[in-house]
Amino acid sequence: MRFFYWFSTVLVTACSLIVDAVADNGHVDASVRVELTNNKIAAEDDNSKLEGVYISKDSYEKMVYFSKICALTYCISTGRLEMDKTFFDGGCPADLDFCSNEELNPSIRRTRVELILEADEQELGTGYVAVDHEREVVMLAFRGSSTRQDWFSDFEIYPTQYKPISTKEYKKLVERGEISACHNCMIHKGFYRFIETLSKDFLQRVERIFKRYPDYNLVVTGHSLGAALASICGIELKLRGYNPLILTYATPKIFNEEMKQWVNDLFDTKAIHDECVETGEVNMLHGYFRVIHLQDYIPMVPPGYKAAGLEIFITKPELPHEIHDLEYRAVGSGATWKKVPMNKDSKYALMSGIGHWLHMDEHRKYFILINSCSGF
Repeated sequence: MRFFYWFSTVLVTACSLIVDAVADNGHVDASVRVELTNNKIAAEDDNSKLEGVYISKDSYEKMVYFSKICALTYCISTGRLEMDKTFFDGGCPADLDFCSNEELNPSIRRTRVELILEADEQELGTGYVAVDHEREVVMLAFRGSSTRQDWFSDFEIYPTQYKPISTKEYKKLVERGEISACHNCMIHKGFYRFIETLSKDFLQRVERIFKRYPDYNLVVTGHSLGAALASICGIELKLRGYNPLILTYATPKIFNEEMKQWVNDLFDTKAIHDECVETGEVNMLHGYFRVIHLQDYIPMVPPGYKAAGLEIFITKPELPHEIHDLEYRAVGSGATWKKVPMNKDSKYALMSGIGHWLHMDEHRKYFILINSCSGF
């Protein structure tokens, strides 16, 4: 069993490392070659498109907008995101159209970077808080794997017991019967390290910003590792009385079955789904939504874990991704594995072989190249 977990983790991390390696220059050394077996792994989703339910234009625009908010987290390590400035006045890189072109992003003069969060060496949780006064939304975004600690946490896939840091709030909600107790709830150990960051003054600093704008909507977002952290942070904020929209991209599976059910209950997932079916449209006002590129492998692993929330799939491999390239798949467990034939004599360069095998393009392509501080 331990070997099975270890092997799956190597697969996840190898995918992430390759994605990271091509983020800056788009290629890797073609002189490195591998020989694959006569099978490859392909993605097959558990659940099919829900007929009669469509993505609203507003929800599509939100997904595109917040993919760019996610991408800005990758500007933090190079010091290209600055606090106490609007996007237009240097809060984010001027060479990005998203930060400088008012036709593309009309709110750049009214979107301000309020807080940059940089985790300590042994912690997780690099991201930022920005307030878009045009859209009246407070945004908390987390970065994907970039540091040694990030990669180490990706490897720690053993389950550990979930204990909320918002203990007082959690107990009161359970005592009042507003939520059920989270019995036998287990979570991915590596991602759960984020609790150590949250338990300091992290949430208090973020909440101080939220409280200045009580009538604004709250969105927590992230890509890959950042999506897992956004999910954990969103749970804590929900326990503290907020009603956030959790909108994630390429979220790995992080819960056991019991915690998956508890998280879905916490975010009223069934009620939101029923409303989508009744109205025929997906409207992202609140709740927990996961955006998945159809052949991205990261949302399929680690094995043994489950995914909570409502799923929206991107069905088109290449950019751009338009509204007709999206499908609502309701409540599901992401995707599973199947084997398909491959020429046993095939040899590929790393980019076209292992990279193709792991579908790294699909992991990067979420409306934009989401793991790079460039090109949007």
